[in-house]
Amino acid sequence: MKRFFIILLTISIIVLIIPVFLMKRQTIDVQELDVVEVNELLFEIEKNWDSTSKSYPECSFGYAILNEDEELIYSRRGEHQASSIVSATKERDVMRDIIVDDQKVGTLIIYNYINDIEYMVGQKMLKNYFVAAGFVLVLILATFIWIWVRVVMPFDKMKDFATAVSSGDLDRPLEMDKVNVFGAFTESFDIMREELSISRQREYEANVSKRELVAQLSHDIKTPVASIKAMSEILEVKSEQASDEFTNEKVKAIGQKADQIDHLVSNLFSATLKELEHLEVNTSEMPSTTLVDIIRDADFEDKIKKIDIPECIIYMDNIRAGQVITNIIYNSYKYAGTEIEVNAFTSEDYLNISFTDKGGGVDEAELPHIMEKFYRGKNSEGKEGSGLGLNIAKNLMHDMRGTIDCKNVDGGFSVILGFAIS
Repeated sequence: MKRFFIILLTISIIVLIIPVFLMKRQTIDVQELDVVEVNELLFEIEKNWDSTSKSYPECSFGYAILNEDEELIYSRRGEHQASSIVSATKERDVMRDIIVDDQKVGTLIIYNYINDIEYMVGQKMLKNYFVAAGFVLVLILATFIWIWVRVVMPFDKMKDFATAVSSGDLDRPLEMDKVNVFGAFTESFDIMREELSISRQREYEANVSKRELVAQLSHDIKTPVASIKAMSEILEVKSEQASDEFTNEKVKAIGQKADQIDHLVSNLFSATLKELEHLEVNTSEMPSTTLVDIIRDADFEDKIKKIDIPECIIYMDNIRAGQVITNIIYNSYKYAGTEIEVNAFTSEDYLNISFTDKGGGVDEAELPHIMEKFYRGKNSEGKEGSGLGLNIAKNLMHDMRGTIDCKNVDGGFSVILGFAIS
């Protein structure tokens, strides 16, 4: 900024000095009157005054000759041609008497070029004025362009950059130009943008990590809680048969607490997934037989009687595959409540596993929407849920390079998972 004001001050001084300098330099080439030449001219005129064939000499200046009656008898190079003593006096011409035999016979007038000189001076001053004015105009225009390029445009860029940063756009860098007035700030501003971007990314990753942890813990808690609930139901039946009222009450209390915990965990899981747009997926090559254990762990109500999966190597994230299969089996428990038939077959690129129940299926018009976020079909009335299960399954299968499809079959509903074969 200091350099900017120094430049402006220098330009202002130049603008003020140049016209004065040009005026000081103004000169007119005026030839001085040669007295000797005037005397020689006067001598020649007097000598040839009475000659019948008069010849007047050439001179470096203009002159006129008047007779004794002030009549013009000769004029040379005179624009104003003074024709009398009076007019010559007005023009401030030089006048010399012509003396012949000690008697004045006429007057020699040496023209004064003061009017011509004044005119020439005025013309040159006018020319220099326009030259100086043009030069000043060019300086002003150049100064304006310099200010626009080095001050206004960089400031507008910084203003747009600040607006973009305040609106959350931290991916657009600020072009660095250390030549302009704000050049020293551009690098610092861009470093600030990068630090903000890094901080925001770290904050996002930390929040995602927390939500994934909550979602994973919620998922992991639901399975043992469901097992506790199933075992409490078995103990409740046995205690009723044994007519042990005390034990029966305690077993019922265990079942009720298990239901309460399951309900709270479900709410926590749903609330976390509503905010979690993406769960981290780490896909690797795994044996297909791993799916048998995953299915068995998810089937805590023992609705699946037979699991026969061909051996091959598939791409899968063990944890995310568990989430997908748990959601599918849990939905079957909730909406169908029948046994689940598991079939596996391979195609060219995928190991396909179908989960089919006998719960009557869903409305055909609902099938295209069944995996949309928060969508719940007509058969979900009166049942708890958030409409996220199949949507989460679809996203996770996609991230594992797999496929998922839903369709109605004879008297039931089927979900087919496709795991990419290595």
